Amino acid sequence: MKKTILILIMAILVTPICSANAVHKIEDALPMDKWAHLGAGYFINDQLHRHTKLTPLERTLTVFSIAYAKERWCDSKFDRNDIAATVAGTLTYEVEF
Repeated sequence: MKKTILILIMAILVTPICSANAVHKIEDALPMDKWAHLGAGYFINDQLHRHTKLTPLERTLTVFSIAYAKERWCDSKFDRNDIAATVAGTLTYEVEF
């Protein structure tokens, strides 16, 4: 399963998957862009935890890779803060109260 996910991640990183203008227009429509990234990171980590046997570090690296690929190929402007917000959502999931 880990090999399959890593191959999938590599395939996503190699191919551009969406139009930069369309995604950027959607992001501009959201008044709380960073909160959306935080929620996306939380949700992706939650689904990886439920459906895979990845460790917390592997899940965090997977979410980071997805966030980087999205910023690299889907947005017209690369924003490191969006990646940081997505990874913060991942780390929020890992905190147990």
